[in-house]
Order: sequence, then structure tokens, then C-alpha cells
Amino acid sequence: MEKLKIVYEPKGEAREYSPLAVNLRVGCEHECRYCYGPLAFRKNRAAFHSNVKTKERALEKLEHDASALRKIGDGRQILLSFASDPYSPEEIKTGLTRQAIEILARNDLRFTVLTKGGTRACRDFDLLERYEKCSFGTTLVLSVQHDADFWEPHAAALADRVEAIKAANQRGIKTWVSMEPVIDPAQAISLVKALNPVVDHWKIGKLNYNKGVSGKVDWYLFKMEITSMLDCIGADYYLKKSLRDLGE
Repeated sequence: MEKLKIVYEPKGEAREYSPLAVNLRVGCEHECRYCYGPLAFRKNRAAFHSNVKTKERALEKLEHDASALRKIGDGRQILLSFASDPYSPEEIKTGLTRQAIEILARNDLRFTVLTKGGTRACRDFDLLERYEKCSFGTTLVLSVQHDADFWEPHAAALADRVEAIKAANQRGIKTWVSMEPVIDPAQAISLVKALNPVVDHWKIGKLNYNKGVSGKVDWYLFKMEITSMLDCIGADYYLKKSLRDLGE
């Protein structure tokens, strides 16, 4: 196969989300306090969150890679995206993500979208509902807006993200929620109880990079409580390795 130009294989914990990924932009305006992006790209937080850039010839490179993957029949899922949000405010003006979705679908590739952009993403549900090899996900780690305002100051409001998931579900689009990093176990459990009817899959991982907060949580107890509840309600879910390994 030709060497890929923008699609790549994630490593480490990111690989638990998807075997392939693509970042059309680098940087994110949401300024989440738990964001690993600045560390991964060796940038200070201010620069990472204030200087969002579209990669040079991003769509041209995606066209190349999508064609190459189609030719070899690669059925691995591609995630949009780890290093930025596909539905940042900039997307409304540029339509970059919409064009990327069209490229991936045209090449018959499997992909998923992960965003905290809320109902901004609904603009593209007309594309997703017509294509079976895709899914739509949002990050939800808290159920109390006051707490989200602290941890995710510029992400879409929690209610807006919930509205987007519900809208996707109503249109027959496969849905999932990234519940990582769990910050408050009680809020995480309440989210699952409230939203499981419209969420097809949950991915759950604990807070790792803030010992001041994570050190106060009994993560083994949380693992047992949420696993028991998920099993009881028949939810489809995946626990990140950091949780699975606890107590084993």
C-alpha cells in the first residue's frame, strides 16, 4: 500500500478508541483542563488552545489516503479526531469536516466522529444517516453544568451535547459516548442511567493526569459500580485498560 499522508495508527491508550485516526486540524478552542493535546504536541496550553490550525493540504492528503485504503479493502475504523474537535466554531465557516465525511463515505470506509461541539454537528447528519459504516460520538464526563464550566470552559453546553446525541439516535445514526476522563463517579453513573436509551456504545476511562482529583476517588469501587449497572441495563460498553486492570 502507498504510504499514508494524514491517516495514521494511534498508539498507546488512544488506540483503544480506534485503529486509525485523522486530524484535519491541530489545536482546540475548548480549553479542557484535562486535555492531553498540549503534552502530546509539546506545546504549552495557551498556544495549543489559542492557535488552531488546519493542516496543510489536509483534504488533498485525505483523498489520497482514502483511495489507498479503499484499494486494499481496509475495513478498520478511522476516528475524527484526536488532536482537535471536528466541530469547533471554525467548522461552521469552513465545512472541512463535512468535506472529509464525504471523502470517507465516497471511498466506502468505516469512520466515526467524536466531538464536544454539540448541535453544530447536526448539520452533517444528512450525510451520516445515509451511510451505514459510520457512527457519531460525543464526550460527556459530567452531568452538572457548573462543573463542566470549570473543566470544559469553551465546549458546547452539556444539554447541547445531549441534544445532538438524541438527534443522531432519532435519525438512525449509531451513537456512542466517550466518558473519559471520569472526574466525578456519581455524575458519570447518572449520565449512563439517563442516556443509555439513546446511546449505542459507551467508552469509559478514568482521570489519570490530575492526581489532586483522581487520588481522592476509589477507582476500583467505581469500576465495580459502573460495570454492575451497565450489565444490569444491558448496555454495550468498553472499559479502558486503566480501569480494567484495577484489582486484577
